[in-house]
Amino acid sequence: MKHCTTLVAASLLALCGNGAANPAEQFAAGAGNQSVAAPNRYPFESQTIGKALLNTLVLQAPRGPEFHKSAFEYPIVGPDGCTTRERVIIDGASEHTLASPCTVLYPQWVSVWDANVLVDPADVDVAHMVPLEEAWYSGAWAWTAKQRRDFANDLTNSYSLRVLTESTNAERGSSDPAHWWPTIDGYRCNYAAEWVWVKARWNLSVDPAEFEALMTELDETEDNYCRDKPVYVPPLGLNPGRGPASIIGGIFTPSGTPYSHIGVQAYDAHHALVRETRVRVEGSYELTGLPPGSYTVKFLGGTSGTSDQWYSEVPGGPPEVITLKAGSIASGITVAMVAAPGPASSAPPVPGSMPG
Repeated sequence: MKHCTTLVAASLLALCGNGAANPAEQFAAGAGNQSVAAPNRYPFESQTIGKALLNTLVLQAPRGPEFHKSAFEYPIVGPDGCTTRERVIIDGASEHTLASPCTVLYPQWVSVWDANVLVDPADVDVAHMVPLEEAWYSGAWAWTAKQRRDFANDLTNSYSLRVLTESTNAERGSSDPAHWWPTIDGYRCNYAAEWVWVKARWNLSVDPAEFEALMTELDETEDNYCRDKPVYVPPLGLNPGRGPASIIGGIFTPSGTPYSHIGVQAYDAHHALVRETRVRVEGSYELTGLPPGSYTVKFLGGTSGTSDQWYSEVPGGPPEVITLKAGSIASGITVAMVAAPGPASSAPPVPGSMPG
């Protein structure tokens, strides 16, 4: 096999680190239709984190009739006369000079999942981020022929189809992250985020073992790198969404306030408490597993020395109503906590009705 497995460290980090977690230029414009976000807050507009996105997916065992690859009609010929596969190979090459309309003249490709630089086209393959068989048993069996064709030939982003070493693609096969991860440990976080991104884009479900494997990676705590790494909210390939919704954000507090002493609560339109959690030590939180509907969010100072307050676009203003569709994420729901006027109570207030 004509490829090299040793790369200059800085080059590999640049390629792997920048390749897939934050393609702002590609996704920002189309992402806002699924996110209720305020600019310059955590996470930023149209962003989420992988853990919260994973929690919007439907959790269920694989199901459907027997898989047949022909159901996806891949690859197809595009308007430029090149097939989907040829277009991915052309776009993934380091040099785009063509020997023919659909063939690269001076080829070199980086296969980030195994850290190989490929120079022989015979070693190059194109992989679906979520393999076709995995997509089939995760919900695509119920799609129309056009929807399956759109999924299999999705060139609207850099996640769905990737250049990969042929042998690595054969090794991975149709495995999900419960059974296969990239051989490069440093790329596992990106791989998990990309996998979840594609599944969220296409309303695909996750099975319990797959969910556990992804959550373990996305919620790792050794250095918090993956847990809080921003990912752009995907524009939906299928409407409407299917899974539960999420509210995520962060807090700003007076200097020295212990973040983890602050609770966060979500109330529905009937002022009933639906979900609650605590702010993590780094100042962020996720309220996940929310049914579609309208919500208000309350931050409880508790023993932190800060006052209870509702999320509002205007500091100190009335509670802001956050409307969530199935599978959507409201990001950037962040407040600046203020110091309590007197000694803080030793226990959080009992959840009550909305203020008038």
